[in-house]
Amino acid sequence: MTLDYDYIEAFFLKDGQNELNIVTSDTIKPYKVFWTYDLNPQTQNKHYLFSGNAKNCHFQFNYNPQRVNYFIIQWPNETPILFGYRILPIAGMYNFRDIGGYRTENGQRIKWGIGYRSDYLKNLKPEGIPFFKSLRIHSIIDYRSHSEILADPNPEIDPKIKNYQFDPEADTAQEAGDLQVMHATKNLKERAQLALKKGKTGQQKMIEQQLDFVNNPSSHKAFSKSLNVLSDVNNLPSMQHCRGGKDRTGFALMILEGILGVPHNILVYDYMLTNRARREKNQRYYSYFLKETQDKKLADYLYSLFDTRPEFISASIDQIENEYGSISTYAQQVLNLNSSKLSQIRDLFLTKA
Repeated sequence: MTLDYDYIEAFFLKDGQNELNIVTSDTIKPYKVFWTYDLNPQTQNKHYLFSGNAKNCHFQFNYNPQRVNYFIIQWPNETPILFGYRILPIAGMYNFRDIGGYRTENGQRIKWGIGYRSDYLKNLKPEGIPFFKSLRIHSIIDYRSHSEILADPNPEIDPKIKNYQFDPEADTAQEAGDLQVMHATKNLKERAQLALKKGKTGQQKMIEQQLDFVNNPSSHKAFSKSLNVLSDVNNLPSMQHCRGGKDRTGFALMILEGILGVPHNILVYDYMLTNRARREKNQRYYSYFLKETQDKKLADYLYSLFDTRPEFISASIDQIENEYGSISTYAQQVLNLNSSKLSQIRDLFLTKA
Protein backbone atom coordinates (compact mmCIF):
# COMPACT_ATOMS: atom_id res chain seq x y z
CA MET A 1 0.00 0.00 0.00
CA THR A 2 1.38 3.43 -1.00
CA LEU A 3 2.22 5.72 1.89
CA ASP A 4 -0.29 8.56 2.35
CA TYR A 5 1.85 11.51 3.45
CA ASP A 6 1.57 15.29 3.69
CA TYR A 7 5.24 15.97 2.96
CA ILE A 8 8.73 14.56 3.40
CA GLU A 9 11.68 16.88 4.00
CA ALA A 10 15.23 17.06 5.28
CA PHE A 11 16.96 19.60 7.51
CA PHE A 12 20.67 20.23 7.83
CA LEU A 13 21.59 20.52 11.51
CA LYS A 14 25.38 20.81 11.86
CA ASP A 15 28.65 18.99 11.26
CA GLY A 16 27.22 16.34 8.92
CA GLN A 17 24.13 15.87 11.10
CA ASN A 18 20.80 15.95 9.28
CA GLU A 19 17.15 15.33 10.10
CA LEU A 20 14.53 13.38 8.15
CA ASN A 21 10.91 14.45 8.71
CA ILE A 22 8.01 12.39 7.31
CA VAL A 23 4.58 13.85 8.06
CA THR A 24 1.91 11.17 7.80
CA SER A 25 -0.79 9.51 9.88
CA ASP A 26 0.12 6.13 8.35
CA THR A 27 2.31 3.53 10.01
CA ILE A 28 5.82 3.68 8.60
CA LYS A 29 7.36 0.54 7.12
CA PRO A 30 11.13 0.02 6.67
CA TYR A 31 12.66 2.20 3.96
CA LYS A 32 15.99 3.07 2.38
CA VAL A 33 17.24 6.63 1.84
CA PHE A 34 19.62 7.69 -0.92
CA TRP A 35 21.13 11.00 -1.98
CA THR A 36 21.45 12.33 -5.54
CA TYR A 37 22.19 15.44 -7.57
CA ASP A 38 19.27 14.67 -9.88
CA LEU A 39 15.70 15.96 -9.57
CA ASN A 40 14.42 12.62 -10.86
CA PRO A 41 13.30 10.06 -8.23
CA GLN A 42 13.85 7.29 -10.79
CA THR A 43 17.49 8.23 -11.38
CA GLN A 44 20.17 5.55 -11.30
CA ASN A 45 22.67 8.18 -10.11
CA LYS A 46 21.87 7.77 -6.45
CA HIS A 47 23.94 6.81 -3.44
CA TYR A 48 22.77 4.79 -0.44
CA LEU A 49 22.69 6.63 2.90
CA PHE A 50 20.78 4.61 5.51
CA SER A 51 17.79 2.39 6.27
CA GLY A 52 15.09 3.09 8.85
CA ASN A 53 11.43 3.02 9.79
CA ALA A 54 10.99 6.21 11.85
CA LYS A 55 8.93 9.25 10.87
CA ASN A 56 11.59 11.53 12.30
CA CYS A 57 15.25 10.66 12.73
CA HIS A 58 18.77 12.03 12.46
CA PHE A 59 21.25 10.79 9.86
CA GLN A 60 24.83 11.42 8.81
CA PHE A 61 25.52 13.12 5.47
CA ASN A 62 28.11 15.70 4.41
CA TYR A 63 26.46 17.80 1.72
CA ASN A 64 28.43 19.48 -1.06
CA PRO A 65 28.56 23.23 -0.18
CA GLN A 66 28.94 24.06 -3.87
CA ARG A 67 26.04 22.11 -5.33
CA VAL A 68 22.45 21.40 -4.31
CA ASN A 69 21.55 17.78 -3.71
CA TYR A 70 18.30 15.90 -3.15
CA PHE A 71 17.23 12.74 -1.38
CA ILE A 72 15.20 9.70 -2.43
CA ILE A 73 13.22 7.50 -0.06
CA GLN A 74 12.36 4.00 -1.23
CA TRP A 75 9.90 1.49 0.17
CA PRO A 76 9.97 -2.07 -1.26
CA ASN A 77 7.76 -2.44 -4.34
CA GLU A 78 6.76 1.25 -4.21
CA THR A 79 7.51 4.25 -6.42
CA PRO A 80 10.53 6.15 -5.01
CA ILE A 81 9.87 9.61 -3.58
CA LEU A 82 12.15 12.62 -4.10
CA PHE A 83 12.63 15.24 -1.39
CA GLY A 84 15.18 17.85 -0.44
CA TYR A 85 16.47 20.20 2.21
CA ARG A 86 13.59 22.42 3.33
CA ILE A 87 15.98 25.14 4.56
CA LEU A 88 18.86 25.20 2.12
CA PRO A 89 22.36 25.28 3.65
CA ILE A 90 23.73 28.16 1.59
CA ALA A 91 26.67 30.02 3.13
CA GLY A 92 25.45 33.26 4.70
CA MET A 93 21.72 32.69 4.11
CA TYR A 94 19.57 31.64 7.06
CA ASN A 95 15.99 31.51 5.70
CA PHE A 96 16.43 30.24 2.12
CA ARG A 97 13.76 27.58 1.61
CA ASP A 98 12.43 25.22 -1.04
CA ILE A 99 8.60 24.99 -1.09
CA GLY A 100 8.66 21.57 -2.77
CA GLY A 101 6.80 18.45 -1.72
CA TYR A 102 3.73 19.93 -0.04
CA ARG A 103 0.57 18.00 -0.89
CA THR A 104 -2.40 19.90 -2.27
CA GLU A 105 -6.06 19.28 -1.57
CA ASN A 106 -6.50 17.45 -4.89
CA GLY A 107 -3.60 15.10 -4.20
CA GLN A 108 -0.91 16.75 -6.31
CA ARG A 109 2.38 18.08 -4.95
CA ILE A 110 4.58 21.12 -5.45
CA LYS A 111 7.69 20.22 -7.42
CA TRP A 112 11.04 20.40 -5.69
CA GLY A 113 13.55 22.85 -7.12
CA ILE A 114 11.09 25.27 -8.73
CA GLY A 115 10.04 27.75 -6.02
CA TYR A 116 12.20 29.33 -3.33
CA ARG A 117 11.60 31.88 -0.56
CA SER A 118 14.36 33.66 1.28
CA ASP A 119 15.93 36.43 3.29
CA TYR A 120 17.71 39.09 1.25
CA LEU A 121 20.80 38.29 -0.76
CA LYS A 122 23.02 40.75 1.06
CA ASN A 123 23.53 37.84 3.46
CA LEU A 124 24.95 35.57 0.74
CA LYS A 125 28.64 34.88 1.26
CA PRO A 126 31.02 34.51 -1.71
CA GLU A 127 31.55 30.83 -0.89
CA GLY A 128 27.76 30.30 -1.17
CA ILE A 129 27.51 31.59 -4.76
CA PRO A 130 28.30 28.23 -6.48
CA PHE A 131 25.54 26.55 -4.45
CA PHE A 132 23.14 29.36 -5.36
CA LYS A 133 24.00 29.05 -9.05
CA SER A 134 23.37 25.30 -8.93
CA LEU A 135 19.69 26.05 -8.19
CA ARG A 136 19.35 27.33 -11.80
CA ILE A 137 17.24 30.29 -10.65
CA HIS A 138 15.90 32.32 -13.58
CA SER A 139 14.15 35.13 -11.69
CA ILE A 140 14.33 36.94 -8.36
CA ILE A 141 11.30 38.80 -7.00
CA ASP A 142 12.20 41.41 -4.38
CA TYR A 143 9.39 42.84 -2.19
CA ARG A 144 11.54 45.45 -0.46
CA SER A 145 10.93 49.17 -0.85
CA HIS A 146 13.05 51.38 -3.09
CA SER A 147 14.86 52.84 -0.06
CA GLU A 148 15.67 49.38 1.31
CA ILE A 149 17.10 48.28 -2.01
CA LEU A 150 19.18 51.45 -2.34
CA ALA A 151 20.61 50.85 1.12
CA ASP A 152 21.27 47.14 0.59
CA PRO A 153 21.17 46.16 -3.09
CA ASN A 154 21.28 42.49 -4.01
CA PRO A 155 24.62 41.43 -5.47
CA GLU A 156 24.62 40.53 -9.15
CA ILE A 157 25.14 36.79 -9.13
CA ASP A 158 24.40 36.05 -12.76
CA PRO A 159 23.44 38.63 -15.42
CA LYS A 160 21.05 36.07 -16.93
CA ILE A 161 18.82 36.16 -13.84
CA LYS A 162 15.83 38.48 -14.26
CA ASN A 163 15.30 40.78 -11.29
CA TYR A 164 11.88 42.18 -10.37
CA GLN A 165 10.98 44.65 -7.63
CA PHE A 166 7.35 44.80 -6.48
CA ASP A 167 6.79 46.92 -3.36
CA PRO A 168 3.54 46.21 -1.45
CA GLU A 169 4.25 49.33 0.67
CA ALA A 170 4.29 47.42 3.93
CA ASP A 171 5.44 49.85 6.63
CA THR A 172 5.20 47.40 9.54
CA ALA A 173 7.01 44.67 7.62
CA GLN A 174 9.75 47.18 6.80
CA GLU A 175 10.01 48.09 10.48
CA ALA A 176 10.34 44.40 11.30
CA GLY A 177 13.11 44.16 8.71
CA ASP A 178 14.84 47.21 10.19
CA LEU A 179 15.04 45.41 13.52
CA GLN A 180 17.58 43.07 11.96
CA VAL A 181 19.97 46.03 11.95
CA MET A 182 20.55 46.26 15.65
CA HIS A 183 21.40 49.96 15.76
CA ALA A 184 17.99 50.69 14.21
CA THR A 185 16.31 49.49 17.41
CA LYS A 186 17.03 52.87 19.02
CA ASN A 187 15.00 54.61 16.32
CA LEU A 188 12.10 52.17 16.74
CA LYS A 189 12.04 52.41 20.53
CA GLU A 190 10.07 55.68 20.50
CA ARG A 191 7.48 54.23 18.11
CA ALA A 192 7.10 51.23 20.39
CA GLN A 193 6.55 53.47 23.41
CA LEU A 194 3.89 55.46 21.53
CA ALA A 195 2.12 52.32 20.37
CA LEU A 196 2.04 50.88 23.89
CA LYS A 197 0.62 54.14 25.25
CA LYS A 198 -2.21 53.75 22.74
CA GLY A 199 -2.82 50.25 24.02
CA LYS A 200 -1.61 48.51 20.87
CA THR A 201 0.49 45.35 21.07
CA GLY A 202 3.10 44.22 18.61
CA GLN A 203 0.96 41.17 17.81
CA GLN A 204 -1.95 43.41 16.85
CA LYS A 205 0.30 45.44 14.59
CA MET A 206 1.57 42.35 12.79
CA ILE A 207 -1.97 41.05 12.29
CA GLU A 208 -3.00 44.45 10.93
CA GLN A 209 -0.09 44.23 8.49
CA GLN A 210 -1.29 40.88 7.21
CA LEU A 211 -4.83 42.20 6.80
CA ASP A 212 -3.46 45.24 5.01
CA PHE A 213 -1.83 42.90 2.50
CA VAL A 214 -5.29 41.47 1.82
CA ASN A 215 -6.97 44.87 1.34
CA ASN A 216 -4.37 47.43 0.21
CA PRO A 217 -4.36 48.33 -3.53
CA SER A 218 -0.55 48.69 -3.46
CA SER A 219 -0.31 45.13 -2.18
CA HIS A 220 -2.77 43.93 -4.81
CA LYS A 221 -0.61 45.45 -7.54
CA ALA A 222 2.64 43.99 -6.18
CA PHE A 223 1.38 40.46 -5.62
CA SER A 224 -0.54 40.41 -8.90
CA LYS A 225 2.65 41.29 -10.76
CA SER A 226 4.64 38.62 -8.95
CA LEU A 227 2.11 35.92 -9.80
CA ASN A 228 2.21 36.96 -13.44
CA VAL A 229 5.99 36.52 -13.36
CA LEU A 230 5.53 33.04 -11.87
CA SER A 231 3.08 32.05 -14.61
CA ASP A 232 5.87 32.27 -17.22
CA VAL A 233 7.99 29.14 -17.58
CA ASN A 234 10.96 31.31 -18.63
CA ASN A 235 11.05 32.79 -15.11
CA LEU A 236 11.30 29.44 -13.34
CA PRO A 237 12.83 28.36 -11.05
CA SER A 238 12.13 31.57 -9.11
CA MET A 239 13.11 32.99 -5.74
CA GLN A 240 11.00 35.48 -3.76
CA HIS A 241 12.35 37.51 -0.87
CA CYS A 242 12.06 40.67 1.20
CA ARG A 243 14.38 41.48 4.13
CA GLY A 244 13.98 38.53 6.48
CA GLY A 245 11.64 36.46 4.31
CA LYS A 246 8.72 36.27 6.75
CA ASP A 247 6.07 39.01 6.27
CA ARG A 248 5.95 40.29 2.69
CA THR A 249 7.42 37.05 1.38
CA GLY A 250 5.25 35.09 3.79
CA PHE A 251 2.06 36.59 2.39
CA ALA A 252 3.25 36.15 -1.21
CA LEU A 253 4.04 32.47 -0.68
CA MET A 254 0.76 31.91 1.15
CA ILE A 255 -1.09 33.25 -1.91
CA LEU A 256 0.99 31.16 -4.32
CA GLU A 257 0.65 27.97 -2.27
CA GLY A 258 -3.06 28.67 -1.73
CA ILE A 259 -3.58 28.95 -5.49
CA LEU A 260 -1.78 25.61 -5.84
CA GLY A 261 -4.22 24.08 -3.34
CA VAL A 262 -2.03 23.69 -0.24
CA PRO A 263 -4.36 23.34 2.79
CA HIS A 264 -4.53 25.87 5.64
CA ASN A 265 -2.50 23.86 8.16
CA ILE A 266 0.43 23.42 5.76
CA LEU A 267 0.29 27.10 4.76
CA VAL A 268 0.78 27.92 8.44
CA TYR A 269 3.52 25.31 8.80
CA ASP A 270 5.47 26.78 5.88
CA TYR A 271 5.10 30.30 7.29
CA MET A 272 6.24 29.19 10.73
CA LEU A 273 9.45 27.60 9.45
CA THR A 274 11.04 31.05 9.69
CA ASN A 275 11.16 30.44 13.46
CA ARG A 276 13.18 27.30 12.92
CA ALA A 277 15.40 28.99 10.36
CA ARG A 278 16.43 31.74 12.75
CA ARG A 279 16.04 30.10 16.16
CA GLU A 280 19.46 31.21 17.44
CA LYS A 281 19.06 34.64 15.86
CA ASN A 282 15.72 35.12 17.63
CA GLN A 283 17.24 34.45 21.04
CA ARG A 284 20.12 36.81 20.33
CA TYR A 285 17.83 39.60 19.18
CA TYR A 286 15.43 39.31 22.10
CA SER A 287 18.36 39.59 24.52
CA TYR A 288 19.51 42.67 22.60
CA PHE A 289 16.02 44.25 22.76
CA LEU A 290 15.95 43.73 26.52
CA LYS A 291 19.41 45.23 26.93
CA GLU A 292 18.65 48.18 24.66
CA THR A 293 15.26 49.12 26.14
CA GLN A 294 15.73 48.04 29.76
CA ASP A 295 11.99 47.40 29.63
CA LYS A 296 10.40 43.98 29.12
CA LYS A 297 7.18 45.43 27.65
CA LEU A 298 9.13 47.41 25.05
CA ALA A 299 11.35 44.41 24.30
CA ASP A 300 8.29 42.18 23.90
CA TYR A 301 6.71 44.71 21.56
CA LEU A 302 9.80 44.92 19.35
CA TYR A 303 10.23 41.16 19.38
CA SER A 304 6.61 40.71 18.25
CA LEU A 305 7.49 42.62 15.06
CA PHE A 306 10.48 40.33 14.61
CA ASP A 307 8.57 37.16 15.50
CA THR A 308 6.62 34.65 13.43
CA ARG A 309 3.32 33.44 14.91
CA PRO A 310 0.50 31.29 13.50
CA GLU A 311 -2.11 33.95 14.19
CA PHE A 312 -0.31 36.44 11.91
CA ILE A 313 -0.65 34.48 8.68
CA SER A 314 -3.94 32.86 9.77
CA ALA A 315 -5.49 36.33 10.03
CA SER A 316 -4.99 36.94 6.30
CA ILE A 317 -5.98 33.39 5.31
CA ASP A 318 -9.17 33.59 7.39
CA GLN A 319 -10.17 36.96 5.98
CA ILE A 320 -9.63 35.80 2.40
CA GLU A 321 -11.56 32.58 2.93
CA ASN A 322 -14.38 34.30 4.81
CA GLU A 323 -14.78 37.06 2.24
CA TYR A 324 -13.96 35.27 -1.01
CA GLY A 325 -14.39 31.59 -0.24
CA SER A 326 -10.89 30.59 -1.35
CA ILE A 327 -7.45 31.99 -2.10
CA SER A 328 -7.92 31.16 -5.79
CA THR A 329 -11.12 33.21 -5.93
CA TYR A 330 -9.33 36.09 -4.19
CA ALA A 331 -6.56 35.86 -6.80
CA GLN A 332 -9.14 36.10 -9.57
CA GLN A 333 -11.36 38.83 -8.14
CA VAL A 334 -8.79 41.03 -6.39
CA LEU A 335 -5.43 40.26 -8.00
CA ASN A 336 -7.01 40.08 -11.47
CA LEU A 337 -5.58 36.72 -12.48
CA ASN A 338 -7.92 34.92 -14.85
CA SER A 339 -8.58 31.17 -14.69
CA SER A 340 -6.17 30.55 -17.57
CA LYS A 341 -3.34 32.27 -15.70
CA LEU A 342 -4.08 30.28 -12.53
CA SER A 343 -4.04 27.06 -14.54
CA GLN A 344 -0.66 28.02 -15.99
CA ILE A 345 0.77 28.47 -12.50
CA ARG A 346 -0.62 25.11 -11.35
CA ASP A 347 0.69 23.32 -14.43
CA LEU A 348 4.16 24.75 -13.88
CA PHE A 349 4.45 24.20 -10.13
CA LEU A 350 2.55 20.95 -9.55
CA THR A 351 3.24 17.31 -10.23
CA LYS A 352 1.21 14.17 -9.61
CA ALA A 353 1.83 12.64 -6.21
